[in-house]
Amino acid sequence: MTAPQNARSDKPISTSACLIIGDEVLNGKTVDTNSGHFARFCFDLGVEMKRVEVIADDEGEIAEAVRRMSKNYDFVVTSGGIGPTHDDITYPSIANAFNLPLTLHNETWTRMRKLSKSNKTNPPFDWETPSPMLTAKQRMALLPAGPNVRNVYISPDLWVPICIVDNVHILPGIPSMFRKLLEGLRPFLDVDSRNKQTRVLISTPMKESKIAAFLTELQEKVKQRGVKVGSYPRWGKERNTVTLTGTDKEYIEGLVDEVEKGVGGLRVSVEGEDDEHGGQEEIEEVKATAKDEVKP
Repeated sequence: MTAPQNARSDKPISTSACLIIGDEVLNGKTVDTNSGHFARFCFDLGVEMKRVEVIADDEGEIAEAVRRMSKNYDFVVTSGGIGPTHDDITYPSIANAFNLPLTLHNETWTRMRKLSKSNKTNPPFDWETPSPMLTAKQRMALLPAGPNVRNVYISPDLWVPICIVDNVHILPGIPSMFRKLLEGLRPFLDVDSRNKQTRVLISTPMKESKIAAFLTELQEKVKQRGVKVGSYPRWGKERNTVTLTGTDKEYIEGLVDEVEKGVGGLRVSVEGEDDEHGGQEEIEEVKATAKDEVKP
């Protein structure tokens, strides 16, 4: 597999954006989880995620958003709109955004036919006789074509490619598929390891208003070292969370004692672990996320 690269330059990826496409997200039918997974993915890589947008299944809106994001950010991911129905318009919209034709991608079509298996709910399919269902299946293999287009297959058991147009990576909206394809990209993304982020969590029983002055002074002190100080109330809980985030791990570790004293708190590894029930809800959520991930 050819390694995907940022087509705009030879510099490592440093910024990213995520475009969530789908009426079902905007009307509340579906809850978006992909942008959150992408944010964690980027944080782990040391890539600064700068923007998330949710837009409708509208060709003009998709094309405008993709052009703008492609121009402003190094690594752009879209989620949703690549299925077989009339409202799955991500491929044609992105082709239109870059003035590219849509063509039947032979390798994708071949892989789809080879890997599609029949079962009780999916009887044997006639791939040779024209039919509405055949047209619907072909729709999923009609991809943008051009010199800046690459189609990456991250697993031999998946026919769905990651279609990359310039620096825009087109992914499905199904969360398990989104995660699997995104993780498959990880080894091939050109990132600067020096941008790897460290985040320290400190739990405090103090109200935000009581520690606001200390945190303001702290942020002023550390901003020249690229450290961001965050404060996050946990409604209905007895403790709030203060965070230190930046690329200088040694410097951040050196701040922990000072911050613990300043906010009357203690460092934790998982938000809520020092609650009455040990932060079980938060810990179980982390475990579930890890368990549900599909590794390539």
